[in-house]
Amino acid sequence: MIMQRLDQAVALALGLFGVYLVWAGFGYGFMQGTTPGAGFFPVLIGGALTVLSLVNLVRSLVGAEVLEDAMTTGDVIRFAAVAAALFLYVWLAPLLGLALSTMALMAVTGLIIRPSLEPRFLVRLALVSIIFSLVCVWVFGNLLGVPMLVGPFGF
Repeated sequence: MIMQRLDQAVALALGLFGVYLVWAGFGYGFMQGTTPGAGFFPVLIGGALTVLSLVNLVRSLVGAEVLEDAMTTGDVIRFAAVAAALFLYVWLAPLLGLALSTMALMAVTGLIIRPSLEPRFLVRLALVSIIFSLVCVWVFGNLLGVPMLVGPFGF
């Protein structure tokens, strides 16, 4: 029963987070002429997150989906830490820019999921975080012309 309540709480929290993403996305500008604005993807992602979370919440409340307790206390703590990192990411993105905040989010999430100081893991995690973030900025900012949140270093 604990897992069922946790699922419902997470669905509600993600639904509210999706609403916030839509609201913030419109604040950034949905469209700029014929070009998607900086808020285009947050609005789409937030809308999808809200709808899917509400569907999950309704399914859980009416009993269409019953979950067994399968998470350990460590799993719940890791989940809460990743959720906190995502909220911090949304708060820091306007300050640090999309590239730096995405790099930090990926690195922190990787360390939360797999807390290891093994050098090979840390190098792979750093490379993936840096390359993925810079490629996304290049693709969306340069190739597609989507206005990006720019940080103190210009990316």
